[in-house]
Amino acid sequence: MDDDQGPNRRRNRRGQGALLRDDILAAATALIERDGHSGDVTLRRIAREAAITAPSIYAHFNDLDDILDTVLNGYFDDLQAAIAAAAAEETEADRSLLAGCRAYARFAMDRPGRYRALFHRMRPPNTDPAEPAPAMPSRMDVFQTLIDAIAATAAAGRSAGTDPFEDALAVWAAMHGAILLRMTAPVFDWPPLTDFIDTLVIRTARLT
Repeated sequence: MDDDQGPNRRRNRRGQGALLRDDILAAATALIERDGHSGDVTLRRIAREAAITAPSIYAHFNDLDDILDTVLNGYFDDLQAAIAAAAAEETEADRSLLAGCRAYARFAMDRPGRYRALFHRMRPPNTDPAEPAPAMPSRMDVFQTLIDAIAATAAAGRSAGTDPFEDALAVWAAMHGAILLRMTAPVFDWPPLTDFIDTLVIRTARLT
């Protein structure tokens, strides 16, 4: 028996192509969450997880990169939505910034596998390091949201920063590092997540 098919394979049902596409994405998602990253996901593993034949994947996706990019772009959309919803609950610019950053951290800690996967494929594979990486709009929207929030905070007179882009880089780097440290050293005596993120953002965004 072909290893790609497996004992529980099922044929694509007529008129249910969209369902099969969803099955493929759900299988890739399950593998990413189980592995904690996307590096070991293969077409063969996706096919086995979805209980389909590997060749049937090509009716819906060009290749493995197409599947993973679709899944991860969805993760970024979910992250963006979580940040926007939290930020919208606050009326003051600085408090809105803090709320969005807390939402970012909660998303990461609640979904560690998804969060790690987001940054595992920031540069598309098989790209010449000397060439600029292709634009990834849905992924960069999250960072642009942070830039805009910091700019609004400065405009409201609640930040001493003069370069929202540079400040956003500092905030992102601080939060990302702190999140990964909490994930890899959970037994350390960390302060509460909300308090820790607030402290980092207040310092790196130079809130006043």
